[in-house]
Amino acid sequence: MTSVLIAGGGPAGLAAAIALAERKVPVKVVDPSGAATATRGELIAHGGAQIMQRLGLGHVLTDAVLIRDVVSHWGAAGLQSHGSHPGLGLHGWGLDRSALAKAMIGRAEQLGVTLHTGRITKSQHTQAGWTATTETPAGRETWHADYVIDATGRPAHIARRHAATVFHGPALVAVLWQMGSAQDTTMRAEATPEGWWYKVPHKTGGTVGFVTDAATAKRITAAPSVFLSQAQDSLSLISLKGISSRPWSMDCRSALLDQTSGTGWLAIGDAAAAFDPITSQGLFNALSAGFFAGNAAADALSGDTDAPRVYDALLAQTVDRTYATTHLQYAALPFDTPFWRHHARAGMEKKEIRPIHA
Repeated sequence: MTSVLIAGGGPAGLAAAIALAERKVPVKVVDPSGAATATRGELIAHGGAQIMQRLGLGHVLTDAVLIRDVVSHWGAAGLQSHGSHPGLGLHGWGLDRSALAKAMIGRAEQLGVTLHTGRITKSQHTQAGWTATTETPAGRETWHADYVIDATGRPAHIARRHAATVFHGPALVAVLWQMGSAQDTTMRAEATPEGWWYKVPHKTGGTVGFVTDAATAKRITAAPSVFLSQAQDSLSLISLKGISSRPWSMDCRSALLDQTSGTGWLAIGDAAAAFDPITSQGLFNALSAGFFAGNAAADALSGDTDAPRVYDALLAQTVDRTYATTHLQYAALPFDTPFWRHHARAGMEKKEIRPIHA
């Protein structure tokens, strides 16, 4: 019986696993953390409801915070409301990422997906299919599969081993804090000279993030309390009261693979195309790309050789649409500082993204 091995158990990888399992395709998911994730608030736009329902995850939205408005303070532009913001639609939801992961794992296991803690260290494709070496808590194992899906995030480990190249945009890091409680149901964003803040409420509290360059992020994590004290004085829209946790940081620069499928494999989620968080599209794109990729893999295994190319075309449309609008907030240049000038000049367009190498 044909089978699929998915490297990565984030939202994209689990969405692909669910889609495949619904098609009765045997699926194994391998992830270094066992597909678990820390508590973190994320926004899913209005359009995400349909894909959540399709994946059998509609109940997650019932327990999420309904966000009806996004407000921002973007330098000279002053206070703005974005209730009809293209990235948000009529409304959106603030999700606890750990609650979403738990629901997706439950749904996948209900459908027969097996999840393993570990990582794929080697992979080889022949006419007989894939052979992958994995490092797990039980030791080194060798697995066989007919198809492989790369959901390893921005590093795109599998795709890069098989001739794909990753292109990265300007360095961008999000420094994140967990809030003790959600004080309202509005998503907030605010620009400062060194970057921009956002605040996403969710059922168990809220998450505050500051998006900036790598050097500033390093300075913040070295002395977070000093930074927070100084930062509050410059903020008019976002309150930093209630932050008790130490921060953690995440690479959030744009990234793009030069090819998102090959013989016997597909790349999905951030491994295929990662977007600046200013787009508010990351989670929605991960879930939808995972769903379509899972079905494309199932079709390919059934003999439809065009299915991966159709997936590539759908992903390319999403990339073009998202990159065409990403730069607009930066181009507004709320502050004439190195951070804003750099990102406004880069334009965040595909042609400005530079390659990296393994």
